[in-house]
Amino acid sequence: MTLDGLNKTLLASYRWHQYAFMLGVAVMMVVDFFYLEGWATFWLLAGWSLVFGVHFMVYQSQAVDEEWVREKIIFEVYRPWDHGHVDEIKNNPYGKSIYRTELGRVDKDGKPVKSKDDEPAKDA
Repeated sequence: MTLDGLNKTLLASYRWHQYAFMLGVAVMMVVDFFYLEGWATFWLLAGWSLVFGVHFMVYQSQAVDEEWVREKIIFEVYRPWDHGHVDEIKNNPYGKSIYRTELGRVDKDGKPVKSKDDEPAKDA
C-alpha cells in the first residue's frame, strides 16, 4: 500500500475507529468490573489507546477547514496583547509598567490605583 493510500484509509476509517474504541473501552470496563479480577484488560486498553491516539493525531492534523483557519487567524493575529505584556516586563522588569504592580493598575505617574473610583481626575 502506498503512503497516499494509507493516508486515505486512515482518514476514511477514523469515525468507525472512534466509535469502536468508545464501545470497546466501555465493554472492557464492564468486563473488568463485573467478571474479572480488576485490571485484567489493562494492557489491551493501554495498547489500543495508544493506537487510537496516533490515529486521532493523524486525522486532526489533516482535518483543516476554513473555519479552523479563521479561528486560528483571529486567535493569533487579533490578540496581540498576549505578547505585549511579556515584552514590556522583559524591557523594564522592576520599573513602572501597567502590567507590573501589586494592585494591578497604575496612574499616569506610575502610582498604584486601588480602584476605578480612586483614579486621579483627568485634565479636560
